[in-house]
Amino acid sequence: MSDPAFSEPSPPSPAPVARSRGRPRGFDTDRAMEQASALFHARGYDRVTLSDLTSAMAINPPSFYAAFGNKALLFVRIADAYSRALLDDIRGAFEDEPTLPDALEMVLLSAARRFAFEDGRGGCLILEAASNCSDAGVTTHLRKARLAIAAALYRGISRTAPERVVELTDHVMMLLAGFSAMGRDGMDTERLMRVAAKALQPLCDSSERL
Repeated sequence: MSDPAFSEPSPPSPAPVARSRGRPRGFDTDRAMEQASALFHARGYDRVTLSDLTSAMAINPPSFYAAFGNKALLFVRIADAYSRALLDDIRGAFEDEPTLPDALEMVLLSAARRFAFEDGRGGCLILEAASNCSDAGVTTHLRKARLAIAAALYRGISRTAPERVVELTDHVMMLLAGFSAMGRDGMDTERLMRVAAKALQPLCDSSERL
């Protein structure tokens, strides 16, 4: 059973391989991406400047462009890695044919841990970074990432509840958006996990509810 509203988009074409000339000796690309990810996660896409990125990475603009192409290409790389981790969590929750309440419990508790406020940032990078984003290409890319999350939920839920798959997919996406907003606004892991457990109760108490 499938629904075009939740069909997973084709992955984006890979960014061109960046030239390495101009990078400082010992430059760690993975570490630089972690630093950039922390900035994007804490501030959103628009509020991170080239100066912010180069300062965090301790490199100059030519080295940045040689390593990453530009700000948008760097963000897409970071967003894709973040999306893969989310999708792995969702797909893993539906492996080994668990009951639907058990699978959704894994999805929601994993999201609560991932979205909770920690080290100066919280929320879901995919759900939050597009807010007031002025780059149309980045906005489109993030929309596709959100559709991929919904598609993974749709496929997992359809295994045991095909008659309710659209309703439940929409419901879980709503919960994920709420968890993200709570994490963005400062809710810590313990508190957000309690919220997730409460959100699960209607489904866990009775399969007819929700």
